[in-house]
Amino acid sequence: MKKVFVTILTFALCFGIISAQDEKKEEKKEEKTNAGASLESNEGVPILPEEGEFGLGISANPFFNYLGNFFNQAGNNQAPTNSFTQNPFNNLALFGKYVKDENTFYRGRFQLNIGSVSDKNAVVKNELPAPSTPNYVTDSRNSSNVGILLAFGIEKRRGAGRLQGFYGGEFLIGYASNSQKYSYGNDMTAQFQAPISTTDFNSFSSAASAARLKEVKFGNKFMVGLRGFVGVEYFFAPKMSIGAEFGYAFTVVTAGKGSTTTQVFDLPSNAAKDVKADTYDANYNKLQLGIGLDNLNGNINLLFYF
Repeated sequence: MKKVFVTILTFALCFGIISAQDEKKEEKKEEKTNAGASLESNEGVPILPEEGEFGLGISANPFFNYLGNFFNQAGNNQAPTNSFTQNPFNNLALFGKYVKDENTFYRGRFQLNIGSVSDKNAVVKNELPAPSTPNYVTDSRNSSNVGILLAFGIEKRRGAGRLQGFYGGEFLIGYASNSQKYSYGNDMTAQFQAPISTTDFNSFSSAASAARLKEVKFGNKFMVGLRGFVGVEYFFAPKMSIGAEFGYAFTVVTAGKGSTTTQVFDLPSNAAKDVKADTYDANYNKLQLGIGLDNLNGNINLLFYF
């Protein structure tokens, strides 16, 4: 009986030891799994973006161009500058993301371009009697443009490690306008019904002009579209990734009518008069449909999450 009891006790102890070892193995396996899922740096900082964080993207091309030229001594290695990630039409735009959860990101891009250029030209001043040495006055042309692009979309992601693929779609809307205004140093009067004026601000040529431009408005353009995309991101450091994407866009563009205002001398009123006429370019009231692959130059982008 004693031998039987000792034998049973021995088996129980062995079973307990084996069970304890199995439990420790399972705990270690679970710890490794959790550690792999969290993907933390050596300092304990999460590498992947977390729910509620924002991301900002810029193009890494200028930095790589600079480094490449530096090492190959090409001679054109200009200092790098921060340029924002390209939009579907190869114009620079602010690019951002919002992390809804680990598999779903909201994204948006915004571009606002406002430009103004002033051209000036000196022309002979109209005077009676004409002086022996001519005096000069200044003509000017002020050109202005406005461009707006908005894009909103959603992307789905695959992969739980540093390398993640994503795909999705976004809605695009855009607006553009352009105008030119002219001013002249020589007034159009009864004495000078064809004053000396700039006829071409590009070549700075001038001549007596019985009709001269005062304002040109080009037709405003509107654009709407849908774009699908696919890309990859690799997180090489906490909250920092490098990646690229390609997209396929369907867009609709239309243009409104423009106008031209010309100054002429009106004999009945014996004064200068502005005459306005509508203009219609080739795209007026015409829908332009386009489908095409964008980002063929394969820009490489850096993204920072915070």
